[in-house]
Amino acid sequence: MKRLFGGISKFSVKMFLLIVICVVIPFAGVCLYIRINMENFIQEKLSERIIQDISRGERNITEGLDELASLSDVFVFDKELLERISDGRRTEFDNVIYFNQLLDQLSIYRGRSGMQDIRVILFDNYGRVYSNWSLNYKNYEFLLSQDWVEESLNQWGHVTWSMFSPPYVEEDKNRGETYISLARSLMEAGTAGERLGTLILSMEQSSFSDMMMTYAYEGDVAYVCIDGGQVLLSNDRENQIDSGEIETLYSEVQGEKSGSLRWASGGNEYLMNFYTIPRPWVFDGQQMKVFHFTDYEEVLSEVRMVSERINAVILAMLALITGISYAAVRLLVKPIVVLTRKMGNYTIESEITGIDTDRKDEIGHLNQAFCRLDDNIKQLFIRLKEENKIKEQYRYESLRAQLNPHFLFNTLTTIRWMAMIRGAHNIVDSIDALAGVLKYSMSRDDRLVTLEEELDNIRNFVYIHNYRYEDYCSLDIDIPEEMLKLRMMKFILQPVVENALLHGYDKKKEQITISVYGYTEDDLLYLFVEDDGVGISEEVIEQFEMFRQTSGKGDRLTGIGLTNVDSCIRITFGEAYGLKLERGMVCGTSVTFTLPVITEKGEEDDEKGPDCG
Repeated sequence: MKRLFGGISKFSVKMFLLIVICVVIPFAGVCLYIRINMENFIQEKLSERIIQDISRGERNITEGLDELASLSDVFVFDKELLERISDGRRTEFDNVIYFNQLLDQLSIYRGRSGMQDIRVILFDNYGRVYSNWSLNYKNYEFLLSQDWVEESLNQWGHVTWSMFSPPYVEEDKNRGETYISLARSLMEAGTAGERLGTLILSMEQSSFSDMMMTYAYEGDVAYVCIDGGQVLLSNDRENQIDSGEIETLYSEVQGEKSGSLRWASGGNEYLMNFYTIPRPWVFDGQQMKVFHFTDYEEVLSEVRMVSERINAVILAMLALITGISYAAVRLLVKPIVVLTRKMGNYTIESEITGIDTDRKDEIGHLNQAFCRLDDNIKQLFIRLKEENKIKEQYRYESLRAQLNPHFLFNTLTTIRWMAMIRGAHNIVDSIDALAGVLKYSMSRDDRLVTLEEELDNIRNFVYIHNYRYEDYCSLDIDIPEEMLKLRMMKFILQPVVENALLHGYDKKKEQITISVYGYTEDDLLYLFVEDDGVGISEEVIEQFEMFRQTSGKGDRLTGIGLTNVDSCIRITFGEAYGLKLERGMVCGTSVTFTLPVITEKGEEDDEKGPDCG
């Protein structure tokens, strides 16, 4: 794949070709496979449907013949009719009237059109004849001498059939119709007792053909055959199937009751369905088979029609998918190209315009991320400038502060020797404390100092104030010995202690206690400087928190104070560290230092820390 797209430089072209190769072509293959299988499936289903429809003709024939037999029950089991024909004293006129009433009832039951196709004739033992057509003084007693009628005389009221017998009604003889007939004796007690008469029901061949071809397609032909392929009935007026082929078909399926197969004849292909008409409907004692031929070209034409529609749908879908893929690639790549151009021309002074940050998709997220990156970079530059400004201010103020202390230190050294000569030891102790503070502040070593050194500087600083103000401050330091060698920044405790001495003094108590304690936990060093003075105001605490949240962008207190100490700690170690100001539980102020744990062993030579003093 990489070799294939290696010579193509545009991302949009690569993506479009990738969609075509991975989506469009496989989709076309799947559609082709589905179309071929669908065509075969439709062809099989159409064939099955035609076979099922034609097979219903068998049920129609069976049901039609059963219905003809059931019609005979109306006459066989009508008690009044039996009583009338058994009584020789009854006039034929009265019996005909009642017979016609039965016919009217049957017409209501089956419909008059249904009864028009059925011929009903009844002979009783007194030579009286009843029918549903005009006898016209014709003698129909010859029917009683027919083999199938004579057979019924010995069947005790059971039905005997005659299939495709010649018509016996005068008006039907000229039409060339044949009859499907049944004969049945009317017994005194159903199937027992004395025989009272003979009933003959006949149905025209056309009705039988209609039942057989009810579900047939237009142009279908059917043959009714007996043993050897002898044709009894056919609607093949154009002789589409040769009689010799019928004999061949009959011999091939002679042992099967029903089925279907493909058959070619006269240059045409047919779907042939066959079934056997069950007993007792036989012709001369032989069972009949029905061969039904459907032009298979009609099936194929329906398949081709469906296939053409499927092909059109597939081509339309392929064109649609290809068009959508191309439009999607263009829609996707265009904003990426715009964003790439913006990123290539980006500078810290430029303003980002021309990209849509309101989009809710991945492109919108990418544009939003670029805008956030621009904001972060600009914020970083602003913060970097601010930090450099703070560091320069620290260095300036530190250098400025170191000038006078250096001069004072040399002067105090001279005064100290003079005080020692005169025996003023209290003056010597004060000068030693002040010299220690000045020496600590004058040190040019900007590496981290130990906690012990920072505490010693605090002790000297408090000692000087107590000498000046007559022991008004009590310093209480409670630091475990194992913490004294931890490293920390220089001059971060003194501003806090000095702030407590200057602003926390309570005139009512005339004394202030400053407590310094701490502990370590989870690689963090916590130092606390608390006093019991007047306490810090909520306004100052809010100003301090506002200063921290704005990263020093708000109003700044001049000089080296708590805000500078906090800024120095956060610049050196990170935003997770710094100061926290709180009012005491009862009175006074509490300042919490959060610093990293730095051991003397882990200190590197190049590990530096700014001098915040």
